[in-house]
Amino acid sequence: MERGLISFFEVNECGFYRMRNNKDSEHVEGSLTDSLTLVEEWVKNRDFTQTVPWDVESSPKRTQIYCKDIAVDPASKNVVFVLWKRYGDDSGKVKGIAPDAKFGSNPEDSIKIEAKVKGQNAILGEPMYYWFIPELNIVASINFPHSVASTTDVCNYIKRCIDLRIYHPRKKVVEQVSFNQFSNREQTVKRVIYKSKDDKFSMNYKFDVHMKELSSQKANIKNLSRKITHIVVRDTISTVKEDQKDSCFRLFDLIQGKSLKKKFQKQVEIIEERRLSEEELKSMLEVYHQEFKQTDTWNNVGFREGGNDTTRWFNKYVSKEHVLMEPLDKKSNFYSAKSLLNELQKSRSDLLQTVTSECDELVSVAVGE
Repeated sequence: MERGLISFFEVNECGFYRMRNNKDSEHVEGSLTDSLTLVEEWVKNRDFTQTVPWDVESSPKRTQIYCKDIAVDPASKNVVFVLWKRYGDDSGKVKGIAPDAKFGSNPEDSIKIEAKVKGQNAILGEPMYYWFIPELNIVASINFPHSVASTTDVCNYIKRCIDLRIYHPRKKVVEQVSFNQFSNREQTVKRVIYKSKDDKFSMNYKFDVHMKELSSQKANIKNLSRKITHIVVRDTISTVKEDQKDSCFRLFDLIQGKSLKKKFQKQVEIIEERRLSEEELKSMLEVYHQEFKQTDTWNNVGFREGGNDTTRWFNKYVSKEHVLMEPLDKKSNFYSAKSLLNELQKSRSDLLQTVTSECDELVSVAVGE
């Protein structure tokens, strides 16, 4: 089974906000469900290459994000997006270095990969899976070994769909041509504003999220940061050594099919005396949440307290929700949105238990006040 690690994000802003000078913006209209519905309607029945909401030719350096698939659960209104983050330039070429390259400036070590499918350049990249839960105001990234997560790109994708591609009866687009000294070319900058229903003020569309901070984790971080005196890192390093035997013996090894290069691995543990602030520990745990694999038997990150020589590992302090999927078959490079949404719905209550329990806690506190 393939394990998809789930990270939760809380929606800060979504919809149309009144534009105010030096004041907090005021939400006027629009919701997460409205935004997702509009994007789904726009991408539906379009060619895959037409799902980038901005002009690719005028922004050749911008990472291109496409939409491959969307699924909606009619009961819960939960939505799963399968986006595609492109690698390489507009021709589809991806650049790399040969695996047997040596250190130094040998240009022959550089290689270009240009995939062709049916006579056309393939759009090389990796999928991004995002689960939207409007009733809880939550967005979740789901990261498999074959995928990537880029929440900022997803937020920008939805905002640009709304601003640049989707009809709004009170939208006004102002274009300004300026010269970009870095690209050495003229470029058109679009400024999008919306008018209120009574035409008395202007609005702009916003979509922004931040990492969901659970109250139980906050308490752990605060207490833990005071106790940590040492950080412990376990990792595996490897090296390749070429066989230096006489040529006749090397030839004999080749005939027998033996490799002339031997790979050696060594497990290492590094202990560093270190004090962490709450912010530093929080940042470390977020990275650990994304990178740590529960299947690793050695690689890990932990800490020690005071004069205690016992190492305690961070996986005991990080709640990692996950979804299990059947491995991809050889003909596919991504899961369909429907298949992923179905699996999420099966264990939805368990996956959202921590999030919903915190919401219930906040409600009870508010009622008590």
